[in-house]
Amino acid sequence: MSDKAYFDPVGTKPNFPELEEKILRYWKKNKIFEKSVDSRPETKIWTFLDGPPFITGLPHYGTLLSSIPKDVFPRYKTMRGFKVRRVWGWDCHGLPAENKVENKLGIKRKKDIKEKIGIKKFIQECKLYVKEVSSEWGWYVDHIGRWVDFKNAYRTMDLPYMESVMWVFKQIYDKAYIYKGLRVSLYCPHCGTPISNFEVAMDADNYKEITESGTTYKYKLRNEKSTFLLAWSTTPWNKIATPALAVNPKLLYVKVEQGNEYYILAKSTLKSLNNGPFKIIEEFKGEKIVGVEFEPHYFFYKVEPGKKVFIVIPGDFVTAEEGTGIVTIAAYGEEDLVAMKENKIQMIMHVDEEGYIKAEVPKFAGFYYLDANEEVNKDLESRNLIYKDEKYTHAVPTCWRCHTRLYYAPQDAWYIDVQKLKPDMKRTNEMVDWFPKHFKHGRFLKSMESAPDWCISRSRYWGSPVPVWECECGERFVPGSIKELEREAGVKINELHKPDVDLIFIKCKSCGREVKRVPEVLDSWIEAGSAAFAERHFPFEKNAKLKDFYPPDFIVEYTGQIRAWFYVLHVISTALYKTNAYKNVVVTGVILGTDGRKMSKNYGNYPDPKELLQKYGGDALRLYLLGSPVMHAEDIRISQVDYRNQIKGLILILWNIYNFFVTYANVDNWKPGDELDNNSDFSEDLLDRWIISKLNDCIKNISQAYEKFDTPKLVSLAWDFIIKDLSSWYVRRIRGRVGPSVDNIQAKNLTHRTLYYVIVNICKIVAPLIPFLTDEIYRNLTKETSVHLSNWPNTGKIDELLLKNMAEAQKLTSVVHAYRKSANVRVRIPLKSLTYKGPENLSDEIIKVILDEVNVENLIYTGKSRGYAVSGELSEKNQDLEKGQARDIVRRIQEERKVLGTKLDETINVTIETWPAEFENYIKKEALVAKIEKGVFKATRSE
Repeated sequence: MSDKAYFDPVGTKPNFPELEEKILRYWKKNKIFEKSVDSRPETKIWTFLDGPPFITGLPHYGTLLSSIPKDVFPRYKTMRGFKVRRVWGWDCHGLPAENKVENKLGIKRKKDIKEKIGIKKFIQECKLYVKEVSSEWGWYVDHIGRWVDFKNAYRTMDLPYMESVMWVFKQIYDKAYIYKGLRVSLYCPHCGTPISNFEVAMDADNYKEITESGTTYKYKLRNEKSTFLLAWSTTPWNKIATPALAVNPKLLYVKVEQGNEYYILAKSTLKSLNNGPFKIIEEFKGEKIVGVEFEPHYFFYKVEPGKKVFIVIPGDFVTAEEGTGIVTIAAYGEEDLVAMKENKIQMIMHVDEEGYIKAEVPKFAGFYYLDANEEVNKDLESRNLIYKDEKYTHAVPTCWRCHTRLYYAPQDAWYIDVQKLKPDMKRTNEMVDWFPKHFKHGRFLKSMESAPDWCISRSRYWGSPVPVWECECGERFVPGSIKELEREAGVKINELHKPDVDLIFIKCKSCGREVKRVPEVLDSWIEAGSAAFAERHFPFEKNAKLKDFYPPDFIVEYTGQIRAWFYVLHVISTALYKTNAYKNVVVTGVILGTDGRKMSKNYGNYPDPKELLQKYGGDALRLYLLGSPVMHAEDIRISQVDYRNQIKGLILILWNIYNFFVTYANVDNWKPGDELDNNSDFSEDLLDRWIISKLNDCIKNISQAYEKFDTPKLVSLAWDFIIKDLSSWYVRRIRGRVGPSVDNIQAKNLTHRTLYYVIVNICKIVAPLIPFLTDEIYRNLTKETSVHLSNWPNTGKIDELLLKNMAEAQKLTSVVHAYRKSANVRVRIPLKSLTYKGPENLSDEIIKVILDEVNVENLIYTGKSRGYAVSGELSEKNQDLEKGQARDIVRRIQEERKVLGTKLDETINVTIETWPAEFENYIKKEALVAKIEKGVFKATRSE
């Protein structure tokens, strides 16, 4: 070996996390990420839209999960020659931040924000919180190897972003897809605001299983003695204001006699009668009792002119699957409110914005609505207005941020008319490629079909304003830009947050009055759904051309976002442009804690990601997650063992191949020439031709998997090639073709050249998966700046017949090894001959490879069979014991060389008890021994 080797030496015991730290420093110092973007042409753009994470908390494995494919595919497309802009974003507004600030300030009630803290101070605290938390994410993102532009990160709280959101609202409003109206939405009494259905549906943990009263109530018919309608409900607090009951006109009902009373209920629910024997008096369709009047349980409110109360109304939504087939109607139900409007039923809202029964309600005023349940049932029981009260277990929704139990409440709020958009939303969904595919016409389509109109306003403080100035006369001004608002208000505007935005007044063009803005802020999901436009300050930024970035080529998030971010993007895109919101969407599963529950610091059910990243590194985490079922949208439990095993598997094996190559290339004074510029037909050797063909096949298949966004397939292909083909087959077979003991220089050079070509190209195709290790290897081998600045390799010629024949060789080899193992005959002991049967007689070239691998001198084909079968004598008479002994001696000497620390090309002297004389030269050549003497085994450096 020359004094100055071409390749930097490689350690045999790598510390991968330390190696990754070194590479991180290199990337930052040399601006490799920036170069990867800048080096690609503006004429070839691939757009990736990053869903902005909520600014609250620190990343865990679930939040890191989506960041990994967000890095993999932009790296791949960059190597394909595309310019891929990757800008980080922060979702700053909404309940996540407000709840954190409330906790910091000790706020227990929404009213305290305005009355005790002041809105101005609260908003300032929200801004401060955002700045404090966001800086901690950088370490995690760096150490999972994600390249992203943090420096120019957009924030939904910044004025340019908020202006684009204003523009989005204006466009949708002008297209008549936004309306203000009274509708029932899920409502959080702690946060004092409506919550979207999809916010709750994002996560199973937002539902809590509880056991409470399932009560069958009695409603006496007017002018009929002892006759009651039976209605079942789980909301006693809502019985305080029940102005109507509903039946299905087409359903069959019965009137039964039981004891001294008569009851009306659906015939199919008679099993619910459990207070003794009964007799059916009459059967009739529900339409017969529509319009029948009943006596109220409570009556404390005025009835407006033209409104009705205490009658039975029709409702197609009423079923007999649960309860009695008669439903109590109140303003606090989605279908109820619609039915009340259709039938001119008086609206009564008896609960305030914090969930407390209002002061004007007799008996129950001041009760928290849930606390009123027991008192209401006690009162009705005392008046004989309860038929039965049983325990009922069911799941109830809770607030996705503060975890308070939610209820349905009527809200005078702003909505996007999803029902009007649905036909176009179904059409535009057909333009999207989903991975996995089944979501396209499965969960996404089904949730879209059942979606209510989207409540886009919030009765909160920290958010983009609903940009509507509404006059008492009914006139509205909806600006689409800050300039437009400045022109109408006559003031300079630098802030769109409350309370500043509420001090901006305009003059009504119809009546001349001074007009203020409506008080609500926008649902933060409107901002997330506007990210494609707002992150670029579109349409106000002159250089931002819609066709250059919209629709984006790729987005990815976990299954919860099917009903959330993916959905809101889709709504907004359809409303704005009648087009798809994205071209390709990848859906991941959920990473659960070690106990199968959602990961939570409170449960302590997941290992610290920072600690394990420092222990095992980012490449290992990437391989673990990218190769797991979570990338096929299945849920997995976090496993430290599976994470750690990536080091022992692909990562270490690739390192060992690299180490083998560098060590022997240096000792043989080999260095590369034009290997990567020429085609790969540079060797006639069968194994060389096979591994190159196999590499080309791998490039083809891996490229297809990248294009399909199938990372488990990618990882599987990489494992098979690196471990099964390259390490276990090719490198094992070429060890005797390189090193100082080999005299054939041309053969050595061809072997080095082949292995060099394969390693460099395998580094390229797995670089998006394991960016740290591949860059370390690639830079040492090629002396180029980075593998991530290189171009994707072309797929060369694939010799399909050779691949097929070598696959047969591997099968037969496996059978021979199993045959040896069954007789406990070590592979190191040469066998003179064996026979085999198989599908066909393999060529002499292929047989020679097999013979070297299985250490058999002759392998004789004896006939056809479906699979391979091996037979032959395994006793000592069929064994070349002296050659086996010589091989054992070589192995023993090689171990001793490691102890001595000799160089590969350094000769040694050996004393040994005995050795087969005819193999002395073989031993000297293989183990680089200058002199062998008889005696107690010992190896020393030769002078």
